[in-house]
Amino acid sequence: MSPDAHPQVAQALEQLHQFSSALESQMRRTHTESFTATDETETVEVTINGQRCIVGLDIEDGLLRLGSHTVQQRINEALHNAQAGASAALRAQQAQLFATLTELAGSLQNTVGLI
Repeated sequence: MSPDAHPQVAQALEQLHQFSSALESQMRRTHTESFTATDETETVEVTINGQRCIVGLDIEDGLLRLGSHTVQQRINEALHNAQAGASAALRAQQAQLFATLTELAGSLQNTVGLI
């Protein structure tokens, strides 16, 4: 930005940069965060990423002897718990993002004289 640029233009560009940075930060968190949970008996641990894909599965030694039905139930329970944790965290992040973007949009409207 040149030194003789209008102050409102510089301020509006800075606010647009902050808006973009907030969106990029949320996208980065979604692509890098992971969520781990276990079943009630802590014999299965599941890790999912921000897109809710399984990236890790740990089954305690000896669990397979209990049969495929039991193992399936425990995997599903751990997966459900991981998804619930991810959903809660992502909802909180999205609420914070929405509040930030709302504040920036209001500030931008004031800067360019729309309010």
